[in-house]
Amino acid sequence: MTLEPVHMKEISDIASEIEYSYTEKESQDIFEIFKLLSELRQDDKIILKAVGKLFRASADVRRMSLTEDEYKVTYSSDSGSTNPILFERGLFLDICHAAMASTPTDLNLHRKRTIVCTGFPSGKKTKLPENESWKTFDDGFGRSKVIQIDPSVLKIRAGRMVHDYSIYASESEHILWTQPDMDTTGFFIMDGPVYPKQLMFWMGTNSDKVLIRHDRNAKKILQNYIDIMDFHLENKMPVIGFVKNPAETQILNLLREKAKEEKIFTELPWATDTQLFKSFLKPENESEAAEKKKENADSGNRFKITYSNWFIQPNQFYDKEIKPNSPLVDETLRRKFDDEDYLPVFFMVRVPFDGTQIVFKIESIYGLIKDDEMRRKMTKKVLYELSIGKVPETLLKADSIAKISSNEKSEIRELFTKDPAEKSYNEIRWGDLDEF
Repeated sequence: MTLEPVHMKEISDIASEIEYSYTEKESQDIFEIFKLLSELRQDDKIILKAVGKLFRASADVRRMSLTEDEYKVTYSSDSGSTNPILFERGLFLDICHAAMASTPTDLNLHRKRTIVCTGFPSGKKTKLPENESWKTFDDGFGRSKVIQIDPSVLKIRAGRMVHDYSIYASESEHILWTQPDMDTTGFFIMDGPVYPKQLMFWMGTNSDKVLIRHDRNAKKILQNYIDIMDFHLENKMPVIGFVKNPAETQILNLLREKAKEEKIFTELPWATDTQLFKSFLKPENESEAAEKKKENADSGNRFKITYSNWFIQPNQFYDKEIKPNSPLVDETLRRKFDDEDYLPVFFMVRVPFDGTQIVFKIESIYGLIKDDEMRRKMTKKVLYELSIGKVPETLLKADSIAKISSNEKSEIRELFTKDPAEKSYNEIRWGDLDEF
């Protein structure tokens, strides 16, 4: 059954009755709040700090698209997943398939694939064929490995953790495998954050239900990411994490406290950090530009990309909590550079996107962007990529290569004939929901 006009009318009435009491004075106060991001503290600890001058700036989309790309080759990695599959005998399984793409295209690089199957058996009667060494296929262009999570380390979140292990292991192992093929004068774009944040949250949390802090597979994955950053620090090769759907709330929550102390704002009307930055980065002439677009269709090409300065996060953020005991500083992990070089940094960019405005988070590490010229070039590269496409072209290539389609997921499920997969009502009713 679909919605009838009478239903739509009722929904329209509900929408029209929502009241907003957002004043011009509060709009001006937004920029006073923005100044607090110059150095944001909690309990004498720096939580967020501007790298260099605090600013917001804009770039003309058309002019930026006509500039020269300073990097002759761009790389990007991504992975596709079956999503966690629960079998009738209690086994959780997730299979991830990682690929690397480049612009200009390198077919040999594109052919290389890494497949990781991660399983969590609920009982002792199911055993996965775990092996420390890689199994090769496709004349050496492909590698596969099976990882088993020890049943004793998880009492909750088995499906989620199976997915995290599988996707982070496949991506990090594939990046490390293909790094020798990279031209180090190029530019590397990771899909999502530069670190495995979901895994790191649980590694930094004292919980008797998720005991992965000292799990060898979890530590191996984190070591992979440190090794990836070491490669880029050694070769001074830029790397960014392109976060399409940032959903953090930590900065906003802390700003609420500071704004109240400073008596700047009666109430911050946002739900996420992304909404906060979207307001900060709103072009001053946005409404004027919209009016001009109606008068002159060509003016649409003159819309701006707006962006912030870079920020450093000296004390790690994890989920809804601030965790000073970051697993990144585990003494058993190898590293080649100073601890501060591995600290995550980011800037936010607001982009015209299909008639609306989207905010992306661009991450990297402090050891790269602390150099003024490197920071400038990395920022310009991101703005260039976003001026010629909705998301970076090479990232779209990697996504298309790595993605596991719904039909392929169904076929994979059918391959496990010894233990049929469980099906929920929603899966039967709606098919693959792609929850992850």
